[in-house]
Amino acid sequence: MKIYLFWLITGFLLLASPGYTQEKLILDLDKSLELAFKNNPEVVNARLDIQMAEADLVASKGRFLPSLESRLSHSRKGTSALTLSKTQGLVNTNQSYSMDTNLSWSLFSGGRNFSAFKAEKISRQMAELNYERTRQNTALKVTERYLACLKAKKMVEISEQALERSKAQLERTEVLFQVGSVPQADVMGQRVQLGTERLKLIRAKMDYKDAIADFLCVLGIELQGQEVELKDVEIDLVHEDIGFEEAFQRALENRKDFTALNKSLQVVQYNLKASKASLLPSLSAYVSYGLWDVTWPRSFRSLDKIDNLTYGLTLSIPIFERFQSRAEIERARLSCRKAETQIEEGRRRIALEVSSASEALKMARESIAVASENLQAARENLRFAEERYRLGSGILLDQITASVQLREAEADYVSALYDYLLARMRLKNAMGTLEEQRE
Repeated sequence: MKIYLFWLITGFLLLASPGYTQEKLILDLDKSLELAFKNNPEVVNARLDIQMAEADLVASKGRFLPSLESRLSHSRKGTSALTLSKTQGLVNTNQSYSMDTNLSWSLFSGGRNFSAFKAEKISRQMAELNYERTRQNTALKVTERYLACLKAKKMVEISEQALERSKAQLERTEVLFQVGSVPQADVMGQRVQLGTERLKLIRAKMDYKDAIADFLCVLGIELQGQEVELKDVEIDLVHEDIGFEEAFQRALENRKDFTALNKSLQVVQYNLKASKASLLPSLSAYVSYGLWDVTWPRSFRSLDKIDNLTYGLTLSIPIFERFQSRAEIERARLSCRKAETQIEEGRRRIALEVSSASEALKMARESIAVASENLQAARENLRFAEERYRLGSGILLDQITASVQLREAEADYVSALYDYLLARMRLKNAMGTLEEQRE
């Protein structure tokens, strides 16, 4: 019992000691992307689609190979009877044995197997392209959540600074009240402002926790009692100016989903060829070996009495297929037209995404300049308001208003910076170069 109490007290002291720190999960953007590519369900499913496409491709290759099957059977009747055996003569039995082995090989299918193979091969390429595009979209989601967390953390810091500033203003107001320079109403008004800043800080902390939760969700991981610490990113305001035409051309060349759309047209074209092949004759070869008797042969030498070998060619000519093949051909033709429409729609959608991302980036750069000027003006305004109030030539409302305006200006400047980073990432994603920029 004493030993148990000793270890209990020791553990409590270790937990309460200043040197004890909870384990943290420290992440930067590259590490976050690595975790997302490993655990995100969309990326995992896209990777599984590649494996499924690979299995379909193997199956399509198997259509060019011969098929071999063998059957062995044994049957019994309720009563025995005299039966002539090919190897043992007349026997009294109620059993029989048989074995069949068949080999068949499609020599010509009108090109149907070849077209199906080409379609499956391109489908596998499409699966790889969709996987790469899924990685790019996931990279954008991770970047969005990551920047949202950093932005929320900055908002917490801004609220903390505003709270400390409000506390200092309250202390100065109380000193001025004690010497009779300001009325008690100013003290109460400043206390109300301090309470408001405390509420702002609580909400900012809640927003930061929610941002972290969304970020971990897109990473596809769960924490085991750990805290998360995200490293800040470098904000480089130097950016290559790209016109719409150049950005749009890059998008058409690099977007994996657009390449996959063009591949899908090739797939349905090969499906159309395969459908037309069903109207052509087909040729196959077969070899069959079997044996049957009421008794099991006693040696291999007796097999020639009970076995038989059959081989030949089979030519199949479709004459009337109840319009099934023609209906399949028509569906394939409509699928080709649908794929062409989807390609045109994809071009328009990409053009819209590139245009919107380019305009958003321009506006984000302008917002940084305006927010920076506004921040400097808000700092000067607060300094003047505090000085006028201290000298008795200003009122408390001007000081409170200037303090609130400074907090809002700081928040606007931080938002402008991270919105600019996000706009750059979205433009890269629209051009299909987001993940390439990080590699």
